Amino acid sequence: MAGKRFHSSKKKKLFAEKRLKSLKPAQLLTELNLEAGDIFIDIGAGNGFFSLPGAEIVGEKGKVYSVDVQIDMLLDLKHRAQQAGLSDRIEICKSDDNDANLHQKADFMLFAYLFHEVEEKDQFLDNYFKFLKKGSKVVFIEWDPSQREEGPPLHHRIEKDDLKSMLEERAIKNIKIKEIDYNSYLVSGRKV
Repeated sequence: MAGKRFHSSKKKKLFAEKRLKSLKPAQLLTELNLEAGDIFIDIGAGNGFFSLPGAEIVGEKGKVYSVDVQIDMLLDLKHRAQQAGLSDRIEICKSDDNDANLHQKADFMLFAYLFHEVEEKDQFLDNYFKFLKKGSKVVFIEWDPSQREEGPPLHHRIEKDDLKSMLEERAIKNIKIKEIDYNSYLVSGRKV
């Protein structure tokens, strides 16, 4: 997976003004029904693009578990959380490629711009989905393979219908697919 992984030396790009305006992470999470008191697990959290607004939304009674394989990204996230006064709501979780290193089940689990990097997709999903509660919301945001402007090479990207099928195989229901941004799509559903 390391060859496909977004390099931490480019971490400032993740908070670029264009990206913030295009994706509107707080608004997107709210529209996806992340709520106060939720346990939010952000897989591939990077330096906190979704974890930080997620911590604001879940509030003092909720918790964000920010999972990433790159310690540089997690250290940057920790610093950003401290600056924002959100350290008490965010727990940093250093993972390995196929080891979630989690001890809590999620109400809401997000995989943003990560799944295309994963080599062993079935093993990866099985590993993380065991941390879903019944009724949990699952959200994937991925690069659209039909778009070329920026992002990973087209041959690394995953088709939305392929992703949908993988989720259906794992008892994810009420699956919705929508275009977001100018070159991304979102797939969401609920664990039954």
